[in-house]
Order: sequence, then C-alpha cells, then structure tokens
Amino acid sequence: MAKTDELTLAIDGLRCASCVSSVENGLTGRHGVETCQVNLATKSATISYDSTTTDAQGIIKQIEQLGFSAAVGRPDFLAASKREVITARRLLQISVVLTIPLAAVAMWPMWADRSLVPAPFDALTQALLAAVVLLYGGRTILMDAAIQTRHLRANMNSLIAMGTCAAFGWSIYLLLINWDSGISPPLFFESVGMIITLILLGRFLEARARGRAGDAIRAMIDLRPTIATAIINGVDIEIDASAVQPGMILLVRPGERLAADGVIVEGQAVIDESMLTGESLPVEKVPSDKVVGGSVNGNRSFKFQVTATGEKTFLAGMVRLVAEAQSRKAPIQKLADRVAARFVPAVILVALVTLAGWYWLAPDSPLLIQCVISVLIIACPCALGLATPTAILAGTGRAAREGIIIRGGDILERITQLNAIVFDKTGTLTCGELEVVNVRSVDPWSRRELIRMAGSAEKQSNHPLAKAIAQLMDKEQIDASEVRNVQDRPGFGVEALYRGERLLIGNEALLKTEQIDPSACRDTAQEEMEQGQTVVFVALGGKLAGLISLGDRLRNDAAGVVARLGKMLERVSMLSGDNYRTVAGVARSIGLEYFEAEVRPDHKQQVIESYQKAGFRLAMVGDGINDAPALAAADVGVAIGGGTDVAIEAANVVLVRSELADLPKMFRVADQSMKVIRQNLFWAFFYNVLAIPLAAGLFYPLFGWTLSPMVAAAAMAFSSVFVVTNSLRLNRRAL
Repeated sequence: MAKTDELTLAIDGLRCASCVSSVENGLTGRHGVETCQVNLATKSATISYDSTTTDAQGIIKQIEQLGFSAAVGRPDFLAASKREVITARRLLQISVVLTIPLAAVAMWPMWADRSLVPAPFDALTQALLAAVVLLYGGRTILMDAAIQTRHLRANMNSLIAMGTCAAFGWSIYLLLINWDSGISPPLFFESVGMIITLILLGRFLEARARGRAGDAIRAMIDLRPTIATAIINGVDIEIDASAVQPGMILLVRPGERLAADGVIVEGQAVIDESMLTGESLPVEKVPSDKVVGGSVNGNRSFKFQVTATGEKTFLAGMVRLVAEAQSRKAPIQKLADRVAARFVPAVILVALVTLAGWYWLAPDSPLLIQCVISVLIIACPCALGLATPTAILAGTGRAAREGIIIRGGDILERITQLNAIVFDKTGTLTCGELEVVNVRSVDPWSRRELIRMAGSAEKQSNHPLAKAIAQLMDKEQIDASEVRNVQDRPGFGVEALYRGERLLIGNEALLKTEQIDPSACRDTAQEEMEQGQTVVFVALGGKLAGLISLGDRLRNDAAGVVARLGKMLERVSMLSGDNYRTVAGVARSIGLEYFEAEVRPDHKQQVIESYQKAGFRLAMVGDGINDAPALAAADVGVAIGGGTDVAIEAANVVLVRSELADLPKMFRVADQSMKVIRQNLFWAFFYNVLAIPLAAGLFYPLFGWTLSPMVAAAAMAFSSVFVVTNSLRLNRRAL
C-alpha cells in the first residue's frame, strides 16, 4: 500500500524559471514522486512522494542527475542570501575594474590618433580584457550553461553564454582574418564586457533586494538572545541561551529579552511583544501568566519557569510558519511556469530565425550578428520566475510583521476569492472568559445549594461554562459535595449522580429530552437570553432546581470589524452551540444579520459545507475549541492565536495577537499581494513580447529601430530588478 510522505529540500543551482520547470518536470510523476513544488526565491523544493517506492536519498540522486545539488532540510535562506550578495558584489567589482579600460580602449579611435595604437594591437588588448571579464566575471554563467548543455537543457544562463560567446568568437574570427589587411572590422569585445558587467550588476541588485524580502524572518530570528540568567541552587548564573532546558528557572532583568517560553513564578512585568505579535502596547504579566521567548522585559525583574526551548518555542513556530508560507506557490504561478518551460527553447529558435533572416536579407551587414546576440541577451525568463515568489515573500512577510501568519501564496490567492466569512461565537467574537451573572433557584432548593450541586459536578469538566460555575462556588466559599458518574452529554450538557439522585446540568434541549418542565424559570431564562447571556438549567431527580446565567464579554472591536467586513463581503455570519435567543442577542449587539444557533460541535463542519454548496467561498474564524474540523473544511480557516494547537494546525491563517481588527488587514494584504503579482507577470510577459522582436531588428526596415547588445543586457537586468523592487513595495504599503 502506498504511503505518502513530504520532504523539504534545499536546492543549489536554481537560476531562473526554466530551472524550476526542469526540476519539477524531471521529478513529478516519476520514480515515486507524486508532486514537486520548487520555489526560485527561497531555493527550496517541497516534495510529496511514495515512501514505499523511494526515499530522500533517491530523490536527491534524481535531482543531481538533472544537474542540481540538493540537501535535506529547509535552506538557510538568510545565510544563502548573504553569501549570494557577497559573491555577486565581488564578481561585479572585478568586472567593472576590467570593463572600464576595455571600453576606453574600444573608444580610443574616436578621440585620439589611431596611428598611436595600431589596429591589431588595439583589438588584441580588447580581446584580452574581454576574455578575463567573460571567463572570470562570467564564470558562474558559463559553468551553469555547460551543466545545462550536458543535460540537454537550456536556461537563462544558456542564452547569456550563447550570446556572449558568439560575440567573442565572431570578434576573434574577424580579428584573425583581418590581421594584416589594415581593415578595422566591427568588433564586439566591449559588448561582451558590458553585457557581463550589466548582468552582474542586475544580479547584485536583485540578490540584495531578494535578501530584503526575507526581512520578516530575519527580524524574528534576531529576537533570539544569546545569553540567559539561570537560577541554579539559589545563585544567578549566566549561561548560553542554547543551554536553557525546560524546567529551569530564569531571571529576566529590565530591558532583557526572554530566552525561552515559560510561566512567571515570581514578580510582575510589563512585556513588549510587538516584534512577535504586532501588538504595539506592552502587556502586563503576573504570576502564572505565560511569557514567550524573544519578547522584551520592561522595568521590573521577574523569574519564570521554562516550558519550551529551541524549535518548540512560539517564536520558532512563527519562523517556521512564515518560512513555509514563503515557499508555497500561488495557483497563478502555474501560468508563468508553463510559459517558462518553453521559453528558452523558443528564444533559441527566434535567434536562429533572426540569423537566417538577416543572412538572407543582408549577409554583409554588421546587424546580422548584433541582432542575434541581442535576442539571446535580452530575453529574460528570470523575471517570469521571480514575479510570483518575490511578491509572496514580501506579502507574507508584511503580514507577519502585523501578527498575521498567512500560510502560503495559495492562501493569499484564495483570500482574494472569498465572498463570505463565518465566525464562531465563543472565544472569537467574545473574549471566551465566562462569568456567572445570575443564579435563580426554585423551591425547595436555595441559591447556595443550587451552586453547590452544579459546581460540584462542573469541577470535573474543562468546559468554559463549567469552569465559570466552579469558580463561583470557590469564590463564595461553598464546600463541594460528592458527585459520582459525571458524564458529558455533547451538545446538551452533563449528567451525574448527586446524593443518589440524577443531576442534569445543561441547555433547554436537555430538559426537553428528559421531559422536565422548565416553566418555573422560563420568564427569567428568556430575559437573560435576550440580553445575550447563556442560560444553564439545573435539574435534580427529574425536577427543575433552577438556572444559572453566564455572560461572555464581547470583544471591543467585534462590532466595528463586522461592519467593515460587511462592506467587503457578501455575507458575514456567526454560528454557535448556544440557544437561539442568546445568539440572537449577541448578533443584534454587533449588527449581524445572519447567524446559526444551537449548532452541535459535530455539525459545525456541515454548516460550513452547506454554505459552500450555496455558492459561498468562505473563511471560518475560530479558536479551535470544537471547531477545528470546520476550520479545515472552510475555503480559508482563520485561527485566533490564543486558540488550541489543533486549530492553529488546521488553519490557513493565524492571528497571532488574537485581534479581530487584523481580519480586514488580512484581506488588504492579500489583495495588495495579488495586485503586485499580476503587475509583475504583466511586466514580464509584456517586456519579453516587446523586447525580443525589437532586438531581432523586426522594426529596423520600417523605423530604423534596433538594439545594441549592451542596451539589451541593461534591459534584461532591469526587468528582473523591476520585478523584485515592485514586490518590495508591499513592505511599505499601509494596512
């Protein structure tokens, strides 16, 4: 039986969109590989494969056979980006130093007496300088082109290598046959130097810009401190942060960063979590409150016990989510990938047609070789390859700085297609912190006895309603009684044995199921529910004992967010397991027209699916308590950051700081990112469609328009830099 596993690889040797297509097409559907997604911006691949057929080493071997190198694990994008910038700068500096005298020698006859430097020696000097620029400055281009040729493939470097080598070889040929003739033929040595230098300039600017696109990850990683103060045998000892272990007690002084996640055990603090959650205001913390590594302590020292370190911390999880998001493709990129796969062979064909056309029309014209070189140089599959991933990199990074983790380009695109949103009520539109607001007992039971019987049973449950009732019993210092056989009744409440009698605690539906008359408290219950309170009935021995009403405070921004989303989407709705009157009261208070009440936990997913069948493309927002399946079923699942791990795992978007006001920002960053992606793709397509015919000399007979190889190289470099720079604008856009 097939078993599907997923593998992430760092791939070296990716240069352009054609390389991406080579790896994806070379792996997908072969040798046990089911799917393969390669990201040019992060130099990584995510591969799903049948582990009964192949393994990681087998896949790496296949990649090596394609002419690339690979290693298991997510690439160190930041370190690789830094190395790329350093290498590009060094090659550029050397090429510039050599190209300046090359250009000066080439232009010498224009402003000096040619007799001072005989033509052959002038040309020979150019040839030597151009050779050094080509073989040293352009060595990575030539080496990669050779690898591609050996594997019967071609990419952007193949085009550059063909163009520059053709220009250099043709110039050497003309130099040799005219050595003793006294004729000065048109040579392209300075074009070779300028082409290589301009391309290296473009790659340097591109590498530096791509590095800035990873600023979100870099900023998160920089939050990790290197030193921590541990309390060992009552003594403060400074240790390396990497040596911190769960269970240790750490001391944090004012202004210091926390080295790990934990719980405060002594002292109080005001902690700045802005770089982690986007929350601008410091957060007050007291003993038993959770704290996260990477946040900054305010003006008081405190001690906390470590609960998570290293890759298990909240910060590491956020870094991992952002890194994963930036490696996932948007569906719109498939168009670019399909074009890129055929792009380089098509350009080579156009170059051959250009050669044949000019040879037929003007075999002696210097434009013959010039146009062929320009066609090979100006074509830019790199712009196509970078159009989508750089925008995703910048867009998801921009969202991450606002505390919004969007898990990939596919999710960005999906968000822009939504026309509805559904909120879970408790813990999402409300704060999820219930408290008892009213207790009504029915004779012969007293208020105190009602609290005792309900609280004694609810102490054994983790449900928020149960906790609030149990906390009231503790607050009023009421002793618990023995309760046995406590059982959950999903969607209804709980039942137990209290002093030998059957105890029921739950909603009105539970009373109806057990045929218990609620009329003694019906008026009170209706009043409470109309105010948005949740009513819990208590019955003992088949008779109503009273009710307890609980309130859950609405989030301050709930009404405003609902109003803003109502202007952006066709439908904003809410679903809840609470009774109709309670849910209707909440809906009225925040201006919601659509809601679903009395939805059992196992039916929430069905409600989402019914919306989808009605034609809605919707987001589901929840905290993960009973709604993880619904989050997974929605077109886009949005988890509140303070929710459960299951919800965060099931969701496509995580609101780290748990603020509903971040939802409109999520829509805006998705819209802005997709707009930039479309701009980039339009530019990449438009540039190549216009530039290649111009370089081929198609407009020369009509308008006298053509392009020199140097201008072609500058245009090609600019196209890639434009795409990356346009993507980086997302970092400056207001949300």
